Amino acid sequence: MTTTRVTGLADLFGVFERLDRGETVVLGEGACLGPVPGEAGPHLGVRSSGSTGIPKVVWRSWPCLKRELRLDPRTRGWRWASPFRPESFAGVQAALQAWAGGGEVDSIGTDWGGVWEIHRRRPWDAVSATPTYMDLLIQNESDEWKGRDPVQITLGGEVLRPECGERLRERFPETRFTVVYASAEWGVLLKTHRVDGWYERASLERRYPRWQVREGVLELPDGQGEWVATGDLVEVEGELMRVVGRADRVANVAGTKVSLDEVGRLAEQVLGVRRAHAIGESNPVTGQVVALLYSIEPGGDRSAVEKALGEHLRACLPKPAWPRRWVPDDLMPRTNAKRGAVGVSGRL
Repeated sequence: MTTTRVTGLADLFGVFERLDRGETVVLGEGACLGPVPGEAGPHLGVRSSGSTGIPKVVWRSWPCLKRELRLDPRTRGWRWASPFRPESFAGVQAALQAWAGGGEVDSIGTDWGGVWEIHRRRPWDAVSATPTYMDLLIQNESDEWKGRDPVQITLGGEVLRPECGERLRERFPETRFTVVYASAEWGVLLKTHRVDGWYERASLERRYPRWQVREGVLELPDGQGEWVATGDLVEVEGELMRVVGRADRVANVAGTKVSLDEVGRLAEQVLGVRRAHAIGESNPVTGQVVALLYSIEPGGDRSAVEKALGEHLRACLPKPAWPRRWVPDDLMPRTNAKRGAVGVSGRL
């Protein structure tokens, strides 16, 4: 685990100072930069997790990337930490934010003891990670590693579930939280300081005054004014919006559409369940069935938790959505940031 000054990030981020002068630069392995036909100015190719399709490189203009920056004199010289892959959209955002403030970024992984020890010796001012990653981090904390808490924690890359938000708020009572929902294709869509899974609609409407929800999926206008599905399943209540999950995370069980992300959310309401992740499995009779991977609180009674899970989900869900298989699992970070945290070690 190493720390690198953001102003000189080799291959990937060292180009940002030159981008302000409008230059086109060829980068090393892991990223690409160049002109996009029909659009002015240099563009950076950032990796997409495939949240709105298969994984791909998405071109983002330099002004568009800079638009996400929070320029505040109080953040000058901040030390950041992030497990996001540096070529991903979230990784680029974290590095840009540190670069703008003349700071630095630690690339952190899943050696939890090592992560906490680095923080104890040189506390971070800010962390950018997924909720799952932060939940695993506090679950693996020890008193011997305790030090100054970060001033800022930015959560993104996946849906924030209320139970996880409550745990993080309890562990970091004085820390400022910013929760974002973003994609490489659309940029930051939603942003809030709440940790209950809801966002103010105004954060979306500042960027996209026109939007609509069709069959539960958020749609936004493209450059030609045509409606394009973002792939995000949402619910709207008054001035608030909640991201339920992804449209491609829907199982077809005997003709009934089941939101796997919603099954996981409901599972995490059960006392003793730390994290939950539902998956669709092939079945010769119904096409698919739901299986539930779940992690219990340390020291919890697995049989008691599984019984409570079954009772709760049967009461909340239609029969096709009931899990047919229960799988105890640590639910470590996953490679697709939209569906789980991304943990990487090494140099940014």
